[in-house]
Amino acid sequence: MNMEETEDLWRAALANRDPHAIERLLRCSAALAKLLRRDEQPGSIEAAELRGLLLLGGDGDVPFAADSPWDVPVGAGLTEAMAHLWAPVAGSCPRFLAALRAEVLGLALVAVKGEYLLAYLYLADRSGDPPRDLADLPLRSRYESLEVLWGTAPTRFGPTDVVPTLDEPLPTAVRDLAAVHASLTSFDFDLRLDRFTTTLGASTLANYEDEDPDDYDETDDFVRAVNGEFDRWIRFCTCDSAAEAYFLDMADRDADGTPRVALSGLNGTSERPGDPFWDWVDEALPSLIFCL
Repeated sequence: MNMEETEDLWRAALANRDPHAIERLLRCSAALAKLLRRDEQPGSIEAAELRGLLLLGGDGDVPFAADSPWDVPVGAGLTEAMAHLWAPVAGSCPRFLAALRAEVLGLALVAVKGEYLLAYLYLADRSGDPPRDLADLPLRSRYESLEVLWGTAPTRFGPTDVVPTLDEPLPTAVRDLAAVHASLTSFDFDLRLDRFTTTLGASTLANYEDEDPDDYDETDDFVRAVNGEFDRWIRFCTCDSAAEAYFLDMADRDADGTPRVALSGLNGTSERPGDPFWDWVDEALPSLIFCL
């Protein structure tokens, strides 16, 4: 299927509240394929099975499986389920949660070989206000597209477990967010909260392999990386469309020990002090995920 055909099928599936069609389309999600490859999840996309579906307006809902790690109450609709899922951080990032409530059209529980994922369905690149009735989707602008944001199960790391790459337990604020989803992934967005793979120092040095730092100004990121300045900048979020990467700066912390967030992008690398973690969640995530 080409992109236009897939879009037509998505709009029809949601407008008709067809769980079987939604299940088939979720298996076609490029973000799901990326997520399974990234985390080396067992099984394949074809094994993905719909185990619950909550849609805007409530008609056609399929109750969530009782063994999901989020314990969504039986009979909960989309609004109630979202409030339940994000209750652990409701007081820390109200703007981000308001964006979720406004933008998400449906929530699907998907099982892949015994591992549960949550799929947030939303309208990307939308014009005007978010749709309030799924029946309106086929009439919306063709420049808008149905997208899926995938959330993995809560982290398994406890408050004293040392996390690889981080070399210490998860900071409390990071662990609190990871207690909802250990990661969030869409077609061009990737947020990881407990499985870190690199630092700004390591990635910068890899980009300048075989280059001589003497050929660069001392303020250049390459020279700064050679000097070890970015060795404790832990990458935890990327957005391809924005050409940006975000880092937990373990040497720049708030009074409670939470690392601040630093940015590296086309316009260069941010300077200290970075953004407080919850301020970053509240301000950056609505823009990175929903372009708000």
